[in-house]
Amino acid sequence: MKSLSRKLGLVEMWMALGHDLGGGLIVNVVYLEGILTPDVVQHALKLVQQRHPMLQVYIVESEDELYFQSTGITEIPVQVIYKQEENEAIKIAEKELHTKFPPGNNPLCRLTLLYSHQHQNTCEIVITFHHGIVDGISCMRFIDDLLFYYQQINEGENISPVESLEFIPPIETLVNYNISSQNPRENHQLANEQSTLPPQLIIEHQASAKERFTRMLPRMLSQEKTKILIDKCKQEKTTVHGAMCAAMLFAAGKLLSIDTQVNFSYGVPVNLRKYCAPEITDQNLGCFISVLGFNQLLEPNTSFWDLAKECKSQIHNSLISCVHITRLQQGKLRNLDMDSMKELVIKSILSKEDTMARNNLFSISNRGKFQFRHQAYHLKIKELYFATPHHISGDCFWLGVLTLNDQLFCNFIYVEPVISDRTAQLFADDVMTVIEKVCINPNSTLTMLCESVTQH
Repeated sequence: MKSLSRKLGLVEMWMALGHDLGGGLIVNVVYLEGILTPDVVQHALKLVQQRHPMLQVYIVESEDELYFQSTGITEIPVQVIYKQEENEAIKIAEKELHTKFPPGNNPLCRLTLLYSHQHQNTCEIVITFHHGIVDGISCMRFIDDLLFYYQQINEGENISPVESLEFIPPIETLVNYNISSQNPRENHQLANEQSTLPPQLIIEHQASAKERFTRMLPRMLSQEKTKILIDKCKQEKTTVHGAMCAAMLFAAGKLLSIDTQVNFSYGVPVNLRKYCAPEITDQNLGCFISVLGFNQLLEPNTSFWDLAKECKSQIHNSLISCVHITRLQQGKLRNLDMDSMKELVIKSILSKEDTMARNNLFSISNRGKFQFRHQAYHLKIKELYFATPHHISGDCFWLGVLTLNDQLFCNFIYVEPVISDRTAQLFADDVMTVIEKVCINPNSTLTMLCESVTQH
């Protein structure tokens, strides 16, 4: 492998500093039908690591700057566990969300393979990344590449020599800022700017950062119900993402039993790959994201599908206005050094400690629809969930969404004890129930759905 070295960019440095404080990770949980052999997994990992420069580097500090370095990099570690209980993969993933990568020449990725004595033809993979080297698209590419190489090795195919991809520069140096509109709006909280209501959060208990723990609640829709949802969104001229935003807002409204107008805030990460010149393909691993934020008024008589269309419109208008590009450009122009960036990160957390460092009511990270390359009859992904840590700083609720095998998979994230297990379970169940019910009754309002969900 080539010797690699470069300074971390803005987004990468933000993630690295967040990691040092106890965040800055992405965890993926993959449920497989079929068995992965540990030694073949390790062989496949070597090939994946050879292909992707971001898996060949670790982070070092030099002259008060952070750098990626590759000298003496070790192999991606694999841990093997035999499960004692069915939901152990989720518990391990939760623990991973709180476990930093150690300093030294270790790759910023690790795997855990889980096997069951009771189920001989299934296994799980828990894959943890430093957020500075990957985004959601990167995680899916890694999983695809791993299973693709595993299949080739396992079936005895001749594997062509692996050619390493280009070591991509920082995202802020690649974005084509000329695509920004002439007068981009500076306020990224784009909707309902006329509202004087402060954004409503849901915080049940106070706790210090050391006492807070990120929890996961996986949920899924059947293939039949997923198809109904997709068809209904097309009919209503909105998107699945818009519908999920509306469902989260409705579930929050039900949780708070609102009887008047309430202002909620939410966030959406944005994939920056297509805004680069040249465009960064989905083959490349890296952290190529920005974030948008919105305010949304909710009333008891709000119509679900009108709200879903409004959420879609807000996001679309923000992208057209290139707010996400402008924010990245402003960060680049500030040319912050590591100390200034560290001060900014810490300040952004400490300034919100009275609200448990909660930024919004919720954020939704939607990886979209995926089709993996591997087609082995004996190996199939049954479920896939992902998460980021929110105990240091984050949102009241966070939702990771993707569509795979024509099924919608959702992972609800909350922080205990800021929100109780009971409340989080109720919220996640309500979101999924709302999604199902609005496909049957298209004229549903918040009040109507609250009544029907309660009866349900």
